[in-house]
Amino acid sequence: MIKGKQTSSVSQSNLAKSGSSSKIVRPAGKGSKIMPAVGSPAQNENTSKATHKGMSLGIKYAMLTALTVSLAVVLLVVISYKSASKVIDENITEAGVRYVQGLATFDFSYWKSDNKNTIALIGSTKGDTLGLNVPSILNIVITDLEKRPLAGIDQSATSLRGSKELPLVTSESIKLMEGEYQDSTGRWVRTRLFIKKIIDSDLKGQGYVILFLDARKIDEQLSDLLASFILPAILSILIAGIVGFFMARWVTMPVKVLMEDMAIVSAGDLAHKSRVDSADEVGVLASSFDKMTDSLKIAHQRELETKALEHELNIAREIQYNLLPKELPSISGYDIAARYFPCFEVSGDYYDIMQLDNDNLGIIVADVSGKGVPASMIMTMARSLVRMESERNLSTADTLKKVNRILARDLRRGMFVTAMYCILNIRTGMLKVSSAGHNPLVVWRNDQKRHELFNPNGIALGFDRGPVFDRTIKEESIMINPGDFVVSFTDGVTESMDENDEELGGERFYKLVGDMHKLEPQRFIDAVMKHLEEYKGQAPQHDDITLVCIKRTGIAAPAAVTAPLDKPEAI
Repeated sequence: MIKGKQTSSVSQSNLAKSGSSSKIVRPAGKGSKIMPAVGSPAQNENTSKATHKGMSLGIKYAMLTALTVSLAVVLLVVISYKSASKVIDENITEAGVRYVQGLATFDFSYWKSDNKNTIALIGSTKGDTLGLNVPSILNIVITDLEKRPLAGIDQSATSLRGSKELPLVTSESIKLMEGEYQDSTGRWVRTRLFIKKIIDSDLKGQGYVILFLDARKIDEQLSDLLASFILPAILSILIAGIVGFFMARWVTMPVKVLMEDMAIVSAGDLAHKSRVDSADEVGVLASSFDKMTDSLKIAHQRELETKALEHELNIAREIQYNLLPKELPSISGYDIAARYFPCFEVSGDYYDIMQLDNDNLGIIVADVSGKGVPASMIMTMARSLVRMESERNLSTADTLKKVNRILARDLRRGMFVTAMYCILNIRTGMLKVSSAGHNPLVVWRNDQKRHELFNPNGIALGFDRGPVFDRTIKEESIMINPGDFVVSFTDGVTESMDENDEELGGERFYKLVGDMHKLEPQRFIDAVMKHLEEYKGQAPQHDDITLVCIKRTGIAAPAAVTAPLDKPEAI
């Protein structure tokens, strides 16, 4: 007699996300308006504006332009300054050479006489001397070969302080030096010193002409030249910066507009189009951005539809899970366990254990062709029909015949259901078996230490609307003795594949039954699932898996004492 329920071991690994205790929120349906997540008006306004950190492209472009012009102007000034300095230096040197050459042409006897007035007259020249634009003459001294002064403006000075010899490219034997000379006011001024030997008609040296020229004109002219460069250079840099800034605004304005467009799209407005209409590279980028936005809009719509579908599948999965037995009967003399492990969210496998009367228990394991939603819908139909036709019907074959007559009318071509339906008399241990094209029933005979396969004739439900199925389906009776172990399963067990696409196969599974028949049914199923997991390795699960195990532990008592067991963890 069936007196109570024990917890079933239905796998919930794929149901954890949508269990009955979870709050289910329905996403937007197909006809729902898609609304992006928005915050406060101020937040939306700030989001729609393109923001950036650091300098803008316009300022960077203007600074780069100004820097480039500055480097060019500085380079031009340096080159011009050096060139002008060289020209001024060469002009002064050339004037001094010509000047000292002119003085050396006088006969040396002229200088031995008292001709200070002539030298003083020449030394007082301040501008154009002998047709040469030269600086002021500071001193002229005529010496003999021993550098003893014979005539001059200031005969006491014949050398410079801190003088250094300068190179002079000329065919004349003139020595050029530069240093400091103390003028009549006592100041030390920059001075060029020219020394030329006086030679008579017989090419014999008579003495020296020493000329002191004021070299400050070099610095003055270079300072004036540099001052004339500064103002144009500053104006050029400023103009370049201003022009660069406005050019940068003109060039970067489309980029700024595109940034604002991106900010609007990122705020959730996927219908927004870029306002950039230029034909340059930025225009091409804007066109690509619009295409990307269209793709994002389509992807977003598909994502919402996918979420809606996932939500519907979660509901269907929960409904299907609720159709499976929540608890299994606790029967004195028998130990029963079951496991259901779907491949996808919903599945075509199912099992059911039904109390037909006080002495008989209906047990069915079925597998619908295909997978997913269509298979789950057919599974629901088959379950309802089996439960309806099994009431007050203790014939397994007759029950499947009646189910087939109704189910075959509603199945489209190619769809079918395989099933193994058993009725167990818990008092006698007699098991009636009918198979609608299903996998064989495995029975381990404890006294014979071997397994037997039972698979009476029968075609799948849905192949034929009546006559052929009725003639084909058969019913067998099997005696289940104490210690015997009965296993009903779907093809997801034997067709499990490893990483090389090799199936586990029936023989290996039957050997597992023999090796582990001493285990309790629940521990047996746990061991089988672990073995299947190890066998497939990294390979995906190819099909739904369902197992129902019954072990006769003794002789059923007239009234069994029941005790519900804790629900085991799902694998």
